[in-house]
Amino acid sequence: MTRAEPFPASLTYLLLPSLEDMAAVRDLLEAYRRIPAILDEIRRKHGLGANVVALTTLGYQPVRDATGLPARLVTLGIRDLAQASGIDPATIVSMPLDDKLFAVKGVSAIALTTLDGRRTMPYRFEGYGDPWHGASPARLVVGEDALTIQAGVTITVPQETKTMPETILTRVGRIIGGLSNAALDTVEDRNGLAIAQQALREIDDVIEEARRDLGKVKAEDHRLNARRGQLEAELKALGDKLETALSTGHEDLARAGIARQIDLESQIEAVDSSLASVAERHEAATKAVQAALAARRDAEHRISLIEQPKGRGDDPLADYNDDAARTGKLERSLRAIDRVTGTASSPAEASLVDLDRLHRDQAIEQRLAALKRNRSS
Repeated sequence: MTRAEPFPASLTYLLLPSLEDMAAVRDLLEAYRRIPAILDEIRRKHGLGANVVALTTLGYQPVRDATGLPARLVTLGIRDLAQASGIDPATIVSMPLDDKLFAVKGVSAIALTTLDGRRTMPYRFEGYGDPWHGASPARLVVGEDALTIQAGVTITVPQETKTMPETILTRVGRIIGGLSNAALDTVEDRNGLAIAQQALREIDDVIEEARRDLGKVKAEDHRLNARRGQLEAELKALGDKLETALSTGHEDLARAGIARQIDLESQIEAVDSSLASVAERHEAATKAVQAALAARRDAEHRISLIEQPKGRGDDPLADYNDDAARTGKLERSLRAIDRVTGTASSPAEASLVDLDRLHRDQAIEQRLAALKRNRSS
């Protein structure tokens, strides 16, 4: 069993935006600063105080129409500013966030929702701070020269280490480690040949698994995009129906239509979040295929060194650039996998080998040119 102790805390991400990213965030803040004036007008008109429920019901659509803010930010913003009356917009330098408005994309980037869609920008983790007391899960703080996200977290300290499942990339890493530590040390031994050949068989399994993952990801991407199109079409049609209801005096129908509009917008945001996740999985699966192709080239090279007559294997770089032969072997291997599994490679999948070779060729030429420049300087 794993026992964990929670420690409520806050953490800070320092974003590193481009000029375009910073401009988009400042536009978002300017739109957000218009919320207090709209809420003050609703309070005056309806005699309200700091009633969050009433202000959200009456203010959501006017705020959304006037500012163009994302639906979730409108809801969080009304809740955030409901207690404030007569506030100076210039004093507002932060906005509430939740997991629909920002997402940490691994160790190097954060995706943030702005007026013109999601923007991904690098960040630097600044560390943990005092316990988090914010009403929202996080806040975006816009300074003169700095852009930070402060978020509430629960730190868990496990008492025992839990074994994590092996991913495709870690499997490739293990295979590469085996080739480096075993096959190289036994290059004069027939055992080295057996190890390298076993690595080839395992790499073929990895390639097939990565291909299947790519197929599933592409199918999910198609399904989500189709659903998003349906939701957008319904949302667009609903706008015309609302105009008709209001023009004919049917406010009850318009109210029901607005409720449906809010639901549709929430669903679209959820689908967009899923599409972002699918894009990350597609990138990971593609990297796994590229890593497996590189590992296979290395394994075949080790085998060729072991099988060479003594006296020809002294140079570890000998014949390593024989890409045509290795590509042919790899394509034959992929066709063999197709025959065993009954799945046919799509044109896009078949081009992975060519794409990988093109990428490697460009990287080789760039590094060669850099080496020449260093020698001449």
